[in-house]
Amino acid sequence: MLKGFFTFSIYIFSLVQMKAVFMVFVLFLLYACNNSGMEENTVNNTTNLLHEIVPFTTDSLVHVVIEIPAGTNQKWEVNKVTGQIEWEQITPDSFRVINYLPYPANYGFVPQTLLPEVSGGDGDPVDVFVLGEHIERGHIVKCKIIGGIEMMDNGETDDKLIALPVQSHWEKINTLENLNQNYPGVLEILNTWLLHYKRNNEVKILSLRNEAEAVNYLETAHFNYKKHQPAKLKAGQKKFSESESQRHTEIKIYTIIRLIRKLEDCFF
Repeated sequence: MLKGFFTFSIYIFSLVQMKAVFMVFVLFLLYACNNSGMEENTVNNTTNLLHEIVPFTTDSLVHVVIEIPAGTNQKWEVNKVTGQIEWEQITPDSFRVINYLPYPANYGFVPQTLLPEVSGGDGDPVDVFVLGEHIERGHIVKCKIIGGIEMMDNGETDDKLIALPVQSHWEKINTLENLNQNYPGVLEILNTWLLHYKRNNEVKILSLRNEAEAVNYLETAHFNYKKHQPAKLKAGQKKFSESESQRHTEIKIYTIIRLIRKLEDCFF
């Protein structure tokens, strides 16, 4: 009888060990999957897309980095220190999605440009709508600027330039007048979308910029970048690394707590 008791005890002990090992294994898998998902919230590129790419080409075109492909709702934006494109984070486990129709055109920014807050800007690079077919996130596209939409967003200057890829069926379109004549309704679509995509009446459309005005706006933003950015960039690197480290630690702690709760729901 004593032998049977020991056998039974060993059996129970083995079950407990197996359950503990299984729980650790499941926890590891869940955590690995979650980390994999977190990595997909950044477009990893060895190039700093904001600071290491020139805005103008030698043939008078403009480089535009695509943050949001046409027809998508996820709000991605460039990190102003690392130059990587990241899905805008709201909470440790949620990311911003535009609660309206998808973006009607590809959306991105011109590298090495800045709308300084001291001049009424939003502190971001120049935004650009790139008309045409869907372009993958992170691609750098050579474009020609044909105009822009002068607008305010929450009291800040936040114009949107309008650009066309060089290699496309838009090659004969050089101005907003050309666009209206050959593709009527495009500007109205962009204006309507901008007025309503935030659903809070923060956006005000002021006027349209012609090609010369849009290029001048872009050149001014590039001048502002060269004037304001270098000093901030070096100082910001340390601040960024410290804040990002803290943020990532908070996310990991929050993630582990969620996974433990999931395991408790499964096993207890």
